[in-house]
Amino acid sequence: MIPFDSKSFLSTAIVLTMVCVSIAACRNAKKPDYQVPELPYSQMRTGDLVFRTGISLYSQLINAHTDTVQYSHVGLLVDLDSSWYVVHSVPKELDQPDDFERVKLEPVDTFLSLRRCLHANLVHTPLPRTDRVVSRALEYVRDSVRFDKAFDLEDTTKLYCTELIWRLFLIEGIDLSEGRRSFVMMPQLRGKGCISPNDLLLYSGNESYFYY
Repeated sequence: MIPFDSKSFLSTAIVLTMVCVSIAACRNAKKPDYQVPELPYSQMRTGDLVFRTGISLYSQLINAHTDTVQYSHVGLLVDLDSSWYVVHSVPKELDQPDDFERVKLEPVDTFLSLRRCLHANLVHTPLPRTDRVVSRALEYVRDSVRFDKAFDLEDTTKLYCTELIWRLFLIEGIDLSEGRRSFVMMPQLRGKGCISPNDLLLYSGNESYFYY
């Protein structure tokens, strides 16, 4: 009789789940049944957070294997030369398969496009000042800091999406996670907690002002 390897079985099941949700996400992405609402540009501030429920493999996996997550991705809103952009760390996007996984700067309309986003939430944050946070965020963009596939908070050479935002706010002494950690069934986490978008969204000083 072939011995049953529970770890191998679990890993295989997770991989199959990831494939299935990815296929479903791609199908849903081709048939949007709504239009993105007009963004409230007059209310937007540099330092705001932009949460989204995505359609990528990682997004679907995070939503499928946690019971606290409302959103699967988050970025930092910045005003550059009177145009709005989002700084975020992201794995490969469905509409940019040749781009590598890194911290990037993109127009907010691209970040929230129907090809990437199902739902979104714009949130005011209690940043007392934004210059140092934005400066560091743009440094990460210029350095093309890689996305952290291991979701390892102890490794500061790579950053996953919520880790990027968390570390940026720590510059101003703000712990957006307030110590919260979520548990996602991914082999690379090996039972360790990570910071989910919801862990940041729940910060007591945040104010949600636009969502769909």
